[in-house]
Amino acid sequence: MISAGSVNRRREMALLIWPSLILIAGYGYMASSGLQHPGWQPAYALILLLAGFWGSHLVLRVTRHGGDEFLFPLAAVLNALGLTFLFRLDPALAYRQIIWTMIGLLVLVVVTTGFRDYQRLEQYPYLFLSLGLFFLLITVLVGTRIGGAKSWLTLGEFQMQPVEAVKVLMVMYLAGYLSDKRELLVQGTGRATWGPLLVATALAVLLLVIQRDLGSALILLATFLAMLYLATGKGRYVALGGGLFSLGALLAYQLFPYLRVRIAIWINPWADAAGAGYQIVQALIALGSGGVFGTGLGLGQSQVIPVVARDFIFVTMGEEMGLLGSIGIALLYLLLALRGFRAAVAAREEQGILLAGGLTVLVTFQAFIIMAGVSKLLPLTGVTLPFVSYGGSSLVISYLILGLLLNVSASLRGIRL
Repeated sequence: MISAGSVNRRREMALLIWPSLILIAGYGYMASSGLQHPGWQPAYALILLLAGFWGSHLVLRVTRHGGDEFLFPLAAVLNALGLTFLFRLDPALAYRQIIWTMIGLLVLVVVTTGFRDYQRLEQYPYLFLSLGLFFLLITVLVGTRIGGAKSWLTLGEFQMQPVEAVKVLMVMYLAGYLSDKRELLVQGTGRATWGPLLVATALAVLLLVIQRDLGSALILLATFLAMLYLATGKGRYVALGGGLFSLGALLAYQLFPYLRVRIAIWINPWADAAGAGYQIVQALIALGSGGVFGTGLGLGQSQVIPVVARDFIFVTMGEEMGLLGSIGIALLYLLLALRGFRAAVAAREEQGILLAGGLTVLVTFQAFIIMAGVSKLLPLTGVTLPFVSYGGSSLVISYLILGLLLNVSASLRGIRL
């Protein structure tokens, strides 16, 4: 059973000291460097963020939420680090990110208090699928192309990336569908059940490829294969899916010139270091100059990289905190994955296993491919680093995912946190 101590959330309260200290240190850096926005004062920003984090903890404590006490502090540490480096790169973006942080924390509170019974949310898998495909189709038809990918919707001054919500909607569809059809898939007698599953996933991936959002397409496909394995336990399904993905990737390489350019840049960015390869070349230089211990906060030169606050913020962190700091960031995501998978393994029913497992893969795999992309381990994909990069859509949806993980972990089957 969940212990009374976990309901009191004492460990969460103790762990929240760390993001608080990071924010206070960031405030000291802002004040000493004179990084201010005309409409804001650093002290007000600090108070607002501390109130947001500790207020969210208080709500979880007062409502006696039994969710994992490590998840929220891990997300808060990543968020606090991201805000600190955003202030270093672009104070105007950082103050906007504060607003998105508060909206994300509000979403977290709403999900953990008003939608604690997550099983009710998964009774309508085709509704989530329809919404996800609708958002993708609308983006293809009337979306705005930014940074090469047509993945944005623009409404006056407001811009959003529907794909962030679509990924969660697809996970919720897969969790509902796979839990309902699990026995047929495991026994191998449910061939008719494969049709809706494969068509829906293939259509979503195709719409993302048409948008040139290859990173999101890869994340969605990896999440689908992981959830399929969680539902059936059959590795051959994953192997078959991986093989089909490889064939599809080869076909896309032949059909889409922009993909061939991206692969060529990945293989040898120095061939066009002042043009198409400029971002990755500068990223490698910045990471190399950071060494083991880093240059120190504010002493790096990564601001020369275009859209560094969105796609390349990990480079800034790696340059100014060094190799040790980069490893620390990666370990935070590994810990987040560990707690998320622990909630999945301990869930009382199939839907909880699939939902927690799928959402954990969604967040941590996205973090992996962007960290690998900016360090040239994989081809660069324009996705955000969850809880860290600038981006309202990404941050709000990340807190939505966190709320759902907390709800699943609150109903563990007799396992102490």
